[in-house]
Amino acid sequence: LVDPLLAQAGEYAERYALEQEQRAVLGELGLPTHELPLLAEGMDLAGLYELATELRKQGIA
Repeated sequence: LVDPLLAQAGEYAERYALEQEQRAVLGELGLPTHELPLLAEGMDLAGLYELATELRKQGIA
């Protein structure tokens, strides 16, 4: 039971480090970036509206 959890934690740490590296690369470009939430329910019309609302909150009109 513990070994799979440790493996999953290692994979998460690896992914998190990669995300941070890529955010730094994008930050160096000086272009605006925007983060959107994960849609746990999947993409549908309601999810599209949720993402649009989030983008408006981040200053994209």
